[in-house]
Amino acid sequence: MSQKKPELKQVLNGFQIFMITISTVIGIIVFSGDGEALRIAGPSGALLAFAIVGLVAICVMEGVSGVIQMFPAPNAIMEFVRAFVDSDLAWVVGVAYWYTWASVFATQIIYAAGFTDYWRLSQVYKTLAFYLCAPIVILFINFAGVSYFGWIETFGGFIKICVVVGGAVTMYVAHGNDGVGSTDINAGFESSSQIAADHHDSRIAAYPQIASCYVIAFIACGFLGVEMTSVTAFEARDLRSLRLPSQTIAYFVVFLYLLLAIGEYLNVSYNEVDLPKMYGSAPTNSTQAIIVIAAVEAGMKKFPSLLNGCMIFSALSASNTALYIASRTLYGMTRTINPWRWFSGLEALSSVWYRTGVPMWALFVSFLAFLWLPFLTLAKKFPTVVLLEILETSASVSCLLVWASQCLAFIRYWAWLRKHKDEVARVYPEYDRWHATSQASTFLGGLQPAIAMFGLVACLVIVLVFTTATWWTTQANFRKVAIAYGAPVILTISFLVLKAITRRPSVRLDDDSASLMATLESLRYLKPIRSNERQGLEAAM
Repeated sequence: MSQKKPELKQVLNGFQIFMITISTVIGIIVFSGDGEALRIAGPSGALLAFAIVGLVAICVMEGVSGVIQMFPAPNAIMEFVRAFVDSDLAWVVGVAYWYTWASVFATQIIYAAGFTDYWRLSQVYKTLAFYLCAPIVILFINFAGVSYFGWIETFGGFIKICVVVGGAVTMYVAHGNDGVGSTDINAGFESSSQIAADHHDSRIAAYPQIASCYVIAFIACGFLGVEMTSVTAFEARDLRSLRLPSQTIAYFVVFLYLLLAIGEYLNVSYNEVDLPKMYGSAPTNSTQAIIVIAAVEAGMKKFPSLLNGCMIFSALSASNTALYIASRTLYGMTRTINPWRWFSGLEALSSVWYRTGVPMWALFVSFLAFLWLPFLTLAKKFPTVVLLEILETSASVSCLLVWASQCLAFIRYWAWLRKHKDEVARVYPEYDRWHATSQASTFLGGLQPAIAMFGLVACLVIVLVFTTATWWTTQANFRKVAIAYGAPVILTISFLVLKAITRRPSVRLDDDSASLMATLESLRYLKPIRSNERQGLEAAM
């Protein structure tokens, strides 16, 4: 009798999933990216960027939440595209998502090490602590099992919420007591006088509309990870554990970001010379996070050092969750790998260590893929900075394209379900979105598919239009083109090559309901339903 293949353990509760997602989303952008946004677009432009990207994130998560509550599949992001759009596109989406988080694992470590410049830590200690020891500790945490990982990142998410809320409260208190920078937030769309020198373009500061579009593209980096509930879907304990986190995470993140950003902009001028310079400029050791600058200007002697330590913790925690996402994505991609015989060896990446329920080979490959990246910073040469900038931005763009794919998958899923509404209600009442028997619920579900359509268009506009804002006043060069279009071009070529090799047709929204029923059955990963939920379903039927 053959032994059952080990699988991921389904042990995460709703509170853990929510906190793990918070730990993923809150990395360094909320502390550094908002400072760069302030320099480029002024307080009004930066807050507008946060609001726009927050709205896009909410629209994306309305669709993602509605689907994963029904289909908590392993590597759900790839599975939804495969089931409702195209199998080859699903592979490209899976690779893009893995690349995003495997590279984020390394870049967050780089930023954590960079924050030690505040204490003037020597390069030797920085290399030992962050480039050697930190990755090994993160690997150990991930290998220990999802239960241990879940509790560690629950603590991490809680600490990050405390840091953001505590930092925001401190900013408001400082503003109220001393009136620090009381007129700065009224500057509107004014840009820093240093922008022209930093970006080698005297016209960026002269056009506030261009500056606002420019910051939208990288403020979006700070929202990457809100979709992470779909990664934890299969490892959730039950359906209720998925519902509340997936419903609320985007709204909560938008609230946290705006709460902190407004407090920071009340206290720091857009002309502050120490604001972070993240894009298009040479590296410097004097840049600081905006919240640290505000604390210094408010005369808080010990608080800035504490905040700097919290930001280091935040970056390392985000690196930890990034490795988790990358390993689960690679595991999900290879667990049913059958497209070509010569790639069948990749199926080993779906191996799960039976003691911990961890996809060990997927974890190791994800760990090693970009482990070399932090060591490039030791070169201290400008081309290295350009490479890091291209890798980081392409990872963000890749994830935004994944968001777009989820919106497209939801739109087609909704249309197919609508076409066979009566049959679905009879065979699978729990999937009937238009009846109380549905096991999925979202705040804006009644506005679908318009919400998903807006999310799809907005993601594509950010990727294909706003990332090119630096071209609008100057001639394009290789670096600007590579940053903006490197990821879309590579992913498009990959999709076309796959399509040419496999010649598999895209998913048709068949008039025959049997095709839809077969698709729904392929996504049917059953989870326990608590007794009170079961009674509610039975009463509605």
